[in-house]
Amino acid sequence: MPQDFSAEDIANDLKNCRQRGLDWLDRSTTNQNPLALVALEQLAGEYGEAKHLGASGRIGQIKALLRDGIAEFGRQGHVTDADLLRALFFGENMDGPIASAGVLLRKAQQQFGDLPDARFSELRTSVVRSFSRFLIGFVFPARGADRVARDHRQQLATTGYLAEDDGFVQLLADAVAVTIVGITNEALPGLLEEALRRKRDGGHREIFWQSLRIVFLSRALLDAVNDEREELQDASRSLGQRRQDSVWARRSVWDLLKRAKSTNWTMYEYPYIPVLNGAFLEFEDGSKVVRLVFRPPRRRSTEHVFIQLDDPGDRFSAVFEDIVRNSLSANMIVPVGFPADSTFHYRGTRNQTDVLEDGSGKDGWLPMVMVITTRRVDDHAEAMLQLRTAANSARELSRLSHLAGHVLQDDRLRPAGRILAKPPSSFGLTDETPLSAAQRVVQEVLAAEDLSAIRPVTTGQYLFPDKEHLFFFVFVLDLPEGVQFPRRAEMHTFSLGELMAVRANQVLRSAAELCRTTDISEGAWTAAAEVMALNLSLQGHADLGDKLTELAGNEAELARTAATISRLVTARTTPSLAEPGRDIQIEGLAGWQHREFFSVLLPLYADIGISGARQLLDEVAHDSHKSAAVRRLTQLYRSEDSMAYMPMEL
Repeated sequence: MPQDFSAEDIANDLKNCRQRGLDWLDRSTTNQNPLALVALEQLAGEYGEAKHLGASGRIGQIKALLRDGIAEFGRQGHVTDADLLRALFFGENMDGPIASAGVLLRKAQQQFGDLPDARFSELRTSVVRSFSRFLIGFVFPARGADRVARDHRQQLATTGYLAEDDGFVQLLADAVAVTIVGITNEALPGLLEEALRRKRDGGHREIFWQSLRIVFLSRALLDAVNDEREELQDASRSLGQRRQDSVWARRSVWDLLKRAKSTNWTMYEYPYIPVLNGAFLEFEDGSKVVRLVFRPPRRRSTEHVFIQLDDPGDRFSAVFEDIVRNSLSANMIVPVGFPADSTFHYRGTRNQTDVLEDGSGKDGWLPMVMVITTRRVDDHAEAMLQLRTAANSARELSRLSHLAGHVLQDDRLRPAGRILAKPPSSFGLTDETPLSAAQRVVQEVLAAEDLSAIRPVTTGQYLFPDKEHLFFFVFVLDLPEGVQFPRRAEMHTFSLGELMAVRANQVLRSAAELCRTTDISEGAWTAAAEVMALNLSLQGHADLGDKLTELAGNEAELARTAATISRLVTARTTPSLAEPGRDIQIEGLAGWQHREFFSVLLPLYADIGISGARQLLDEVAHDSHKSAAVRRLTQLYRSEDSMAYMPMEL
């Protein structure tokens, strides 16, 4: 029966067939073994038996299935997809000898407009995935007449207002493959989060959709949209809000899916006004549901109307597939390279979904930007930091951070939207690549047009023991009094005393955790204990730091020390701006700001005019033990050998 077959397994087998070539599936040489094609071979065998075909051997059966399947795929309206599949698997000869896989691939790429390699790869993957689902239904046509009856029965549609629709989240949770086409998709993060929670209910943390594709309208076309923001009667402000909401939705969706630990998702940008908006959902039993959304001009989303109906004949499926096929990938690409002094040298790219994975062991450096935002009140400056939550970040949740983000490949190729004839192979603090990234990071949370006040101040490094390192370009942005960030950004003002207290708690928690960590080498313990002792000294707990370095291997005393340290931790919270009435616990400062607080951040605060920063800086400078601790920590934090020893992030 169809449910015995996985469309994903069929797609993987088809991919392997395409790469090897149909006539070479059974080749056995010193470098190649016959391909294992369990799912596709079984499906082809079922098809051959049902049709009483005379094809002998698995190659003949697979060829027969693909020839007939491609023909029927085209007859059902997927003409372009069928042509591509025919070109990839058979070329010009459907019955005789087939050209090599490499020749077929080159000719197919030329036939379809000579698309760039990455774009053509995406197209192949999309078409093969769709064809795989089709093949299962093609071999098992739902008992023949029953399928015909289902295809031609009267459609029963469900309609209503979005505000009244409480069933869509459950549909999302039940589906195995989902394609969503929207404008800004600003409501999508919450819907996906709840759907994924339901899908994983029961502790199945690895469950995800087999395929999740999300299409946003191109940012260049957002000024052509008429929505409730037009009630402002200010086209410029309406467009600004629409752009900010779209960017925020993309970032929130990306953060959510990144945390989900799956790669079965792709985000796209559609460069045309879409012929429809809505979702196409496919389920384990082979059924398909389309949900279309109608958006009257200047109406709020709660007044948008939806219609939901089955799609047994793949008529709407073809439309959604066409939209995806003509979209551009919106997955963010990041440069990879290495720093030398204050300059970053570019050596290649990686998909942002594939970087900073714990334990990945990947090498290289990723360029980052950090923007220290301050707000002037009377004659002094206040530091504004973001409280990182699941709604605005993918990593370092419940920590405080100045605005930070990756330098993207787009910032290198098209800084501030201006296409460069010759993108730089290296860039420094005062170059336009990091400046473009810094302005973009601020614009993602603050709809500001004029960001000329951003100024570069320094660079910094953050070393990981188990994944790529980070190289920061640090900027400062002084904001005028009265500027307000959106509540969802969770931008809070903190005094220097509050930040010191937050960091002290963070150091104490880490010290207690280290005391409880016994399954590490002597070298790792010694290195981590030194880092902890220096940090404890800077936070006014030099006695605990001295004791810590003497306890290696003494498990009983380490346990007592951990309990003593834990009692010194004072929980610190701040009210959520996005969810009034909710307090959020602050776990500490984000990585680089924690490590470089005394060596880099505090001097910057003093130069900016943050109240108390100059006094604290002078106190540290005149305390020989603390000033020595700052110098030693700087040395340790910037040593790959030292950081490779760390059993945890310190």
